[in-house]
Amino acid sequence: MTLVNCYFLKTGETPLPSAHLIGFSHAYRPVNQLIKQTTLLIDLTKSEDQLLNDLHRTTRKQIRQAAKYDFQIEVIDRPTIANIREFQNFYNEFAKYTHTYKCGAFHIKTMELLTESNNLIITRIVNGSNEILSYRVYITDGETVFSLYSASQFRLKKDAMEKRIISIANRYLLWKNILYFKERENIVYDMGGLTTNNNIRNYKMEFGGDIAEVYSGYEVTSLLGKLVLLGRTIKLRKG
Repeated sequence: MTLVNCYFLKTGETPLPSAHLIGFSHAYRPVNQLIKQTTLLIDLTKSEDQLLNDLHRTTRKQIRQAAKYDFQIEVIDRPTIANIREFQNFYNEFAKYTHTYKCGAFHIKTMELLTESNNLIITRIVNGSNEILSYRVYITDGETVFSLYSASQFRLKKDAMEKRIISIANRYLLWKNILYFKERENIVYDMGGLTTNNNIRNYKMEFGGDIAEVYSGYEVTSLLGKLVLLGRTIKLRKG
């Protein structure tokens, strides 16, 4: 069976027609059978001062506070399988405490394919002890930057001061990533969707941007594709 993943479909573009099943992530125009969602889009053509002014005052304060800590940001623009596996281990530990889906074999394969096409970028922030505090993983097509994964040690820590430091590190990493992609001359930073979780939603809204409608899901083009999608649906219902 042929499965095609299609990211950021825009007006005038068409997906490959030969696939049995086409997966769409954040299509910017409606497609049959897809679910409408909302996301937050940040205009990277704005000046750095404009982007900074769009931030919530609390976020601006924490970004300034980040200068007090020995943070180092690492950008891996050509990830290896070892880099991807290292992220997987970190993310799955994070997933235990957030009760979210783990990063499995399918997700690893997807990231490998994105790496082969030079569309995957991994960033992370470490402290003075070289301890990784947060990760962010992106898909980019040269124009749009899409936040695919984010994970941190926030919920793994019990000490209030450690939690505060990681909170500052999270915001600092995201802010520096926005500036990094602006320097690469990307045009749009897509936050990866606005969820019904108010904490996550409010966190994303602190970085400014405009709410936009996007469409995600699967389009079936054959009987085989229907059977596979049905099996996936049953599996997800069972958890």
